[in-house]
This record gives sequence, structure tokens and C-alpha cells, in this order.
Amino acid sequence: MEKLKDRDKKIIFISIIIVALLAIGFLAFFFFREEIFNEKNKETKENPSISIIKEEQPKEENFKPALLEWEEISSDSAWSPRDSHATVVFKDKLWLIGGLNGNGFQDENGNVPYWMVPHFSDIWSSENGKDWELITENAPWGERRSMQVIVFRDKLWLIGGWSPNGGFLKDIWNSENGKDWNRIEPQGGLPEIEGDQIIVFNNKLFLTGGVRYDQRKEKNYVWSSDDGINWTEVVKEAPWSPRWDHMVATFKDKIWLIGGMDLAGGVFKDVWNSENGKDWELVTDNPPWAQRQGQGILVFKDKLWIMGRLVGKDIPGENDIWFSDDGITWEKTEIDAPWTGREDSGILIFKDNIWVFGGMDGNWEWKNDIWRSTY
Repeated sequence: MEKLKDRDKKIIFISIIIVALLAIGFLAFFFFREEIFNEKNKETKENPSISIIKEEQPKEENFKPALLEWEEISSDSAWSPRDSHATVVFKDKLWLIGGLNGNGFQDENGNVPYWMVPHFSDIWSSENGKDWELITENAPWGERRSMQVIVFRDKLWLIGGWSPNGGFLKDIWNSENGKDWNRIEPQGGLPEIEGDQIIVFNNKLFLTGGVRYDQRKEKNYVWSSDDGINWTEVVKEAPWSPRWDHMVATFKDKIWLIGGMDLAGGVFKDVWNSENGKDWELVTDNPPWAQRQGQGILVFKDKLWIMGRLVGKDIPGENDIWFSDDGITWEKTEIDAPWTGREDSGILIFKDNIWVFGGMDGNWEWKNDIWRSTY
């Protein structure tokens, strides 16, 4: 009987120890869980981008390029109707520069005396794409169209173009703020040209193609510069035919060149790329979309996009939008662009959307509307 009591005492003692250990374990668990929660909460407050990334992630995952839609931001923006202007994103703002307005100058045969129409030397900027501020109406580089404006080495660079006061130009200007500009004399024989395209690739500037209307010559050369000042001719005659109003983009570590036109009235639909700006490869000369010039080309959501074309009574077809993973296989969006088919508009990416600014449409109407993609 005494032995039984000793055994019961041992069982009770062991039970007490087990309960105590369990209690300590639960207390430790709740304590450390609270510490971990507080640490995560502190990290989120100190770095709010963590929570933002989590909120935006579903939007990225649910993006379906074929379902891209559009909304009109403005049908009559603060800047006047125009085409052949420049648009660029710089210091988290949109910038719209120069161009021309041919409204009211077309004769009964559809001809426009471009040398007589108003050309602009104004600079506008916007933080949201809707509200615009006039930075200056008379920039020091004067009235011009078809100039190339790009961001290079943390500055805005304006190169060449055509002016009613100076004809074909090859002067270079740069600016650290978009308001104050410095003139630079190019070295190395940079050509005086219009309708060319300049792009930043591998920390260099590359100029492709262009036209001299006065000489009735189109070009298929490529020039480059690693500082914006000294220029060298990379190739005198690239394998793609001479052209202007083509478009270029950087995609998958290559320069891509698409479309354009020549003085014989030919409009192209070929796709080329290059790893160095000198050696070019024909990717395809028979994509599923129609030939076009003055269109938009950009890289958006890891895909190459081509959008818009001049469409009117004399130029039938669709004002369509296409995208590709490799530049060879293309897929069309289910909704064509609701903005009128046009050329020489400003098309770029801003605040994770595609934007379209102005241009001249197939009705020979110069526009100052603004459109933005939605998804």
C-alpha cells in the first residue's frame, strides 16, 4: 500500500513537470510570434515599397496583352495640334518638344507646302499626362521638326531635324533640366538629315537612316557616338534598303529596326535587328501586319510592340496593334486603336502605360489629343 502511494507521487510529480514545460513552450511561442510580427510590421513601415509590391503583383500577373484597351485623356490638350514633334520621359515627367502644324494649308490636290506651315520651338512638360506646363515658347534651338530628342548620360539631347529658317540641321543641344540648353558642335561629320532615328544602345548613341528631300536621296547608313559629340560612320550601306520614318527600339540586347518609307512611295514591313549596329540580320520580311511608316514601336511588359499606321480614304486598312516575344511571331490585340490612324505622333511608356500624343491622321488633320492604354 505504501509502495502504491510512492508510485502515485512520482506520477503526479512527472505530470506537473510536463505541464510546466508545455506552459513554458506555449509562452515562448506566443512571445516570439509577437516579436516576429512586430519586426515585419516595422520593416514594412520603414520600407513601404514592400506592401506596394504585394498590392501591384496581381495586376502584373493578370496582364493580358491581347486585351489592351485605351482611354482618351484629352481631345484638345494645352499644346497646339502637331506632328513630327518629340516626346520623351525625363526626370519623372513627360516632355513634348517642337513639331509642325499643317492644318489649313492643304490644297485641293492634297498637297501641303511644309516649308510654309507653322513650326514650333516650344517645350512642354507634365507630371500626369493631362495637365501641361509651358516651359518656354522659344527655345534657343529655334523652330524645327523631326529632330531627335533622347535621354543620354542624365541629360536631354536634341539632335538635328529641319527648320524653316535653316533647312536640314546637324546641331546638337543638351540640357540638365529641360529649360536651359547648351549648344554643342558635333565632331566627325555627323550628317544633316531628317526622318532619321536615334537610339541609346550599349551606352552609345546610334543614328539610322533618314532623308534629304532637296537631294532626293534616302539613306541606309548608321552613325554612332559614345559621348554625343564625336560621331563616326559605323556602316555606309546597311543591308536594309534606304528609308526614313522607320522606328527603332532596343529589345533582347539588340537594336530592332522596323518599317519606314522611300521616295518612290514604297512603304516597308520588314523587321531587322543588330547586336552592334553594324551587322544586321533580317528577322522577317513577311510579318502578319501591313506595311507602315511613322508608327509607334516600343518595349512594354517584356514584349516588342508595334502600333498605329496612317489610315485614310487613300490608305485603307486597320489601325492595328501587335506584340511579339521574339520579333518573328506576332499576335494582334483584340481591340484596334480607337484613335484615328496617324503618323509621326509621340508614342512612349509613362507610369506603366502606353501613351499617344498628337500626330497627323489619314484625313490630313493635325491632332493634339492624348490617349493612354488601360489593362
